Amino acid sequence: MGKKILYSCDTGIDDALAIAYLLAQKECEVVGITVSYGMGHIGNVYRNTKAVLKLFGREDIPVVMGSETPLSGIPNDYSGGSRFHGCEGLGGVLGPSSPEDCAGARPGEATDFILGMIERYGRELYWVTSGPLTDIARVLRKDSATAGNAGAVYVMGGAIASPGNTGTYTEALSEANVRLDIPATAEVLDSRLPVVLVGLDVTRKTLFSFEDHERWRGIGTRSALFLYEALKHYLGAYRKFHPYLGGCGLHDPLAAVAAVHPEILTTIPMHMMCFTEGPQAGKTTENVLRCNDRKYEMSAALFVDVEAFSEEFFGKVEALLREH
Repeated sequence: MGKKILYSCDTGIDDALAIAYLLAQKECEVVGITVSYGMGHIGNVYRNTKAVLKLFGREDIPVVMGSETPLSGIPNDYSGGSRFHGCEGLGGVLGPSSPEDCAGARPGEATDFILGMIERYGRELYWVTSGPLTDIARVLRKDSATAGNAGAVYVMGGAIASPGNTGTYTEALSEANVRLDIPATAEVLDSRLPVVLVGLDVTRKTLFSFEDHERWRGIGTRSALFLYEALKHYLGAYRKFHPYLGGCGLHDPLAAVAAVHPEILTTIPMHMMCFTEGPQAGKTTENVLRCNDRKYEMSAALFVDVEAFSEEFFGKVEALLREH
């Protein structure tokens, strides 16, 4: 295998679908998964990730805990659960996690693990992230030189030309992963990491439809029915809050597919930034202060080949579902 994939996530429903895709594809090797707070507290996220790996018989892949809070150190309030991902992140399928689910895992270990993977694989390592950008910022704070040696960092987050998704589309400026830790996002976009921003500009166009949902029920295997049940909650939330889409966004799976097949995206080299205060706090945009800097480390995805994505994602994942 050529590329090595390191996946950093906050395993909710679409993260679980991204994991399924990464396990299904044969072009790259998944060398590890790191998890952080995000759609839920880190205990649930860790347990969810391990459960998805077990579902597909891939418990050999290491799972390492990262940040349990934003850079501020102030924990999020998860008492009400997630309106999109349910009480524990997978639509209520698993229920709350227990201390036993996290035995041997400790928050904060991901920073050294990520740096170790970059040191080991260098440009062969493609780092895919689909949660808050806190752990990327922590890696940069500890060793930005080593971090910059990764082949690419595919970040599901932000929106350059599209509205945010943390409110109605007529008002929202920020994307959900960005809003979880705005200062971390600002630090990452101000760095020299080889970031490919896979934001709402493209992820709103890659959808999981109600027809797809019924097709997965028809597959009928244990794994297909597990994801079918989880997706009930996700699709229900999208029907309520984003009915104009006609399905749910495959945000995290698009970042995973793009890391394996970058040709599905059209990207534009861009210096980016994230506003940290004022009425535009949480908005990601071009950094106009670097307009005359012709050396670009980052790019933003602004177009996706939806048909190529769908063929790759659904083809690979559904073959995996039939096997498990």
